[in-house]
Amino acid sequence: RKFLGHINHKKIQATNRNCEVTADVRHDGSEPLVDVMFADGERLIMKGANLTTAEMLTALRSRCNAKELKEEQKSKKKSP
Repeated sequence: RKFLGHINHKKIQATNRNCEVTADVRHDGSEPLVDVMFADGERLIMKGANLTTAEMLTALRSRCNAKELKEEQKSKKKSP
């Protein structure tokens, strides 16, 4: 819930208007799970029982930074 609170903060949402957050809260006793689906179809699945909020945010930030770097490299190759 803390992770969801951080991600849904209006300052964070303002940094990426293309980001859509959908919460599926279950009360069936199952393990907390965060499933992130990126625009390119890649998924990041984090098991909340084993991670702190900070670790989850760090993992998401790292994946996003890697994707941005990959896009920058791809655009540099296209432009001579």
